[in-house]
Amino acid sequence: MKGRRLFLAALLAAGAATFLLAVLRKRQEESPAVPYARPEGGEREGEFELFIGS
Repeated sequence: MKGRRLFLAALLAAGAATFLLAVLRKRQEESPAVPYARPEGGEREGEFELFIGS
C-alpha cells in the first residue's frame, strides 16, 4: 500500500514538473505578434474575400 502511494506521488510530481517546464519553455519562445499583412501582388485571387472582424 505504501509503495502504491509513493508511486502515485512520483507520477503526480513528474506530471506537474513536465507541465511547468512546458509553460516556462513556451514563455521563452513567444515572440511579439506579427500584424496581418496582405500578400504581395495586391488583392487575392478569386471572387470572394473574407473579412474577419470590423
